[in-house]
Amino acid sequence: MADLDNGNFPKTIGRYQVLRLLGSGAMGSVVLAEDPRIKRKVAIKLMKLDAVRTEADQHEYLARFQREAEISGLLNHPGIVAIYDVGEVEGHGPFLAMEYVPGKPLDSLIKGGSPLSTKEKLRIGVGLADALDHAHAKGIVHRDVQPGNVMVGEDGKPKLMDFGIAKREDASLTQTGTFLGTPSYASPEQIREGTVDNRSDIFSFGVLVFELMSGMSPFPGNSINTILYRIVNEPPVEVQPPVLGILPEGWQRVFSKVLSKRPEERHATCSAFMKDLLDTVVDLAKDDRREVLGLLGMSGEAALPAIVSTSFDETLVVARPEPRKPLWPWAAGLLLALALGGGWLFLKDPKGTRLQITSQPTGAKVFVNDLPVGATPSNQSLVPGDKLRLELKGHQPLSYEFKPGEAPPTFPLLPIITDERIESNPPGATVVLDEKVMEAKTPATFRWNQGQTHRLTLTVGKLGSSQDFLPGETPHGRVFELQEATTAETRQEPSLDPNAPGILKLAGGFSVRVVVDGKDLGEHAPGAKVSVPKGPHKVEWSNPHYFFKETRTLSLNPGQALPLQIPGLANLTVDTHPGIGKVFVDDQDAHIESDGSSVQVALGRHKVTVRGSNGIKHQDVDLKGDYRANIIF
Repeated sequence: MADLDNGNFPKTIGRYQVLRLLGSGAMGSVVLAEDPRIKRKVAIKLMKLDAVRTEADQHEYLARFQREAEISGLLNHPGIVAIYDVGEVEGHGPFLAMEYVPGKPLDSLIKGGSPLSTKEKLRIGVGLADALDHAHAKGIVHRDVQPGNVMVGEDGKPKLMDFGIAKREDASLTQTGTFLGTPSYASPEQIREGTVDNRSDIFSFGVLVFELMSGMSPFPGNSINTILYRIVNEPPVEVQPPVLGILPEGWQRVFSKVLSKRPEERHATCSAFMKDLLDTVVDLAKDDRREVLGLLGMSGEAALPAIVSTSFDETLVVARPEPRKPLWPWAAGLLLALALGGGWLFLKDPKGTRLQITSQPTGAKVFVNDLPVGATPSNQSLVPGDKLRLELKGHQPLSYEFKPGEAPPTFPLLPIITDERIESNPPGATVVLDEKVMEAKTPATFRWNQGQTHRLTLTVGKLGSSQDFLPGETPHGRVFELQEATTAETRQEPSLDPNAPGILKLAGGFSVRVVVDGKDLGEHAPGAKVSVPKGPHKVEWSNPHYFFKETRTLSLNPGQALPLQIPGLANLTVDTHPGIGKVFVDDQDAHIESDGSSVQVALGRHKVTVRGSNGIKHQDVDLKGDYRANIIF
């Protein structure tokens, strides 16, 4: 098949006129096109058959492609992406023409996009609930309900997509030995027994909503075996601090039910779950509550008939337990197999091993044997000797030769650090880099981390210059021309209004919750500006996910902007000898064991505690970068 990634676009696909590439992955590409007959924009998915190594796999992926078209043809719901056409174009393989949804994928909104209000989050959840209940009423189980398969349109409405691995009640297309879906969202019965029904989708949807509302996973882990073990055996994690605007007791009750290990104890429908959750929300205005409730379909009022799987399904294969015998031996065998596999989901055939390739940070371009195959996270089939390369702007390229059993769970990409000379006209300018005043004045040389964004401000009297730099961008010897500032903000002058509030400006690498004088002002992303009355205040900014909390007393003048600096992140790896134990950072559960597992932690001083059968051990660390703590019991 021709390579769309390199701009080798066909002018037409079927009757559709191709406009531009929307995205590309390991198994296919999506282009924006127009139907000339009705002037409608469509998204066209093309399969890369040449990326599939075996004829059997090609047959399987073609079957999935056809099934997505057939199943989507059975569904007619505003919350499900519509399939308009299916066909094949010479030289580019099979294609699906589907509804084009201008917007953003839900996973990007959860992880790094603009903060969503409680109402916006509930509207997304309710819209998806109604869409899933519609599919279940048609006898269809999606089986991969996760944020990456949801598009949020520019109008804020969600669209569920990718029914390529969905299953109908009467489906006969099966394949053993493959985990289809996403591990963090799999249901306990899918992991234990290899079967799914509509209640498995309800569990996965519960995980999605938990993450949407709180920003964290209910079953976190740094390896697949840890995640799957927690899904099967442990309750969802406690969210601290509690989600703003939701009663903590109600949160625990609702999610304990929808994420129950026993399918029969869960909510009967996705809409019933969302109605239950809405009853725990306390900060919605009456009109907003009425609007969100109005989006719930009638399917939420009564239980849908269970969709029973009639075959050993396309999920992670473990031996089916004998009747009336305990399930724990099979769970233990599953965890052992995953541990021996290095924590990778894989599909073994005589020619390859399927691996989930991830990087920190994500979004790195992936090359296999110098051929581009997509961006991290990416699922690839590799054979021994395949050469993998990851490239990301502002970071050092990373190369790896695949050897079975030796693949790390995450490839750490190191930032490029350079010395950058900064000059200005006139010289002698004060340098402010990322809200920090530097000692030297221009011309001067500064250490520059190309792996992150920077804001550079230069000032001499009333003259100044300010510029933002994206990852990989540098001043590169440029001479900055300083000009007279035109606004009070650029001159950093106080407001003429004596009653004007001050501004707290967040600068750093991750979101934090801001509390001023004991009042919770919510979670804010880097770059956000928080308005605070003039005068002295006790300000706390924190993110328990990264074990970060800082408190200061700050005094703001009218119109003054003060930075709240957020530190960078480092990987903390903990080893203990002999034996292992549970790891705590600053007395908070890190959700890893001291077996060489890692967790991301904010730079700075921390107390690391390991609790195991050999006792309790503490170690203080001052993180200035990635660190391995070796503790002897």
